[in-house]
Amino acid sequence: MKSTEQVLPEPPEPIGPTGSIAPGGTRASSVFMGRQDYTSITLRLIVMELYKLRRRVMSKVLVICMIVATIGLYLLILIAVSLISRNSAQPEFITNFTSPLRLPQSLYLAVQLLLSLGQILIIILVSTVVGGEYSAGTIRLMLTRGPTRTQIFWSKVGMAFACIVGVVIGVAVLGVASGLLFNLATGIPATFDFLSAGWLGHAFLYLLATMLGLFMPAMLALFLSTLGRATAAGLAGALTWSFFIEPVIQVLSPFGRAIPGPIGDFFVSLPNYLIGPNISTLLNDQYQFLAFGPQSATQTPVVMFDLPALAVLAVYLVLFIGVAWWVSLRRDITN
Repeated sequence: MKSTEQVLPEPPEPIGPTGSIAPGGTRASSVFMGRQDYTSITLRLIVMELYKLRRRVMSKVLVICMIVATIGLYLLILIAVSLISRNSAQPEFITNFTSPLRLPQSLYLAVQLLLSLGQILIIILVSTVVGGEYSAGTIRLMLTRGPTRTQIFWSKVGMAFACIVGVVIGVAVLGVASGLLFNLATGIPATFDFLSAGWLGHAFLYLLATMLGLFMPAMLALFLSTLGRATAAGLAGALTWSFFIEPVIQVLSPFGRAIPGPIGDFFVSLPNYLIGPNISTLLNDQYQFLAFGPQSATQTPVVMFDLPALAVLAVYLVLFIGVAWWVSLRRDITN
């Protein structure tokens, strides 16, 4: 009886604990490891987070919501204009009413949409990404694959920043383009006499301030999701602070004038130490120039950002990011 020789499959390549090939092993030619320095690994982790976002249905839904809301907002203005014009409204009134369809008002409208609906969507996104890692338990798996806790933490921060930059630029371009397109139906010509190098510079700073206005609640959501180990902690906490606590403080603050002494002064000055009013200060510094030019009473072409407002926001960022990072380093996630 003739025996046949059985061919066994080759053993897999020995892999080291950090994903590198163990001594004596060889790596397949199709595997590209990339540079293994600290910064390169962190950047690849940010790209990985962005890839995961692109594959999520929730991310696509949020993007679609933002696109529909942006186009719909300018479309509503056009519909309102068509209804008003049927009642034989004065041409001057129509011109003023349709100004949000033309620069610089169209840029202002896009920014306001970002700071309202966009802020809600970015809080949902960051809370889900950070809190979901703890809820699903995948954070334990990620920490066993080689990157340090600090690298994983900064990948979340970098992912949030990259998303905010993309959303702000995308919505600003889409909003201005939609406004110009719908403005054609009004018959009112759009003029660009205000465009200059100084105007474009302030428009750039205006968008930077908008990015900072979204980055602040995003880091608050990251901070609360990390502390609470859940999506709900970041989502509920950040939304409550941004859309309830801060507005209530601003409404009640003027009543501090009725209280004599330093206690009353403290309540009156509270809005100066909140996130929202300081973001509004940075935005107003730039929009004064965009809307009225260098001849405005409160602005000159050389004015950049209000330093006290930047200092207050920097303290918040150090608090949110620093505490969340420290907790990520110290926390026991084995159970």
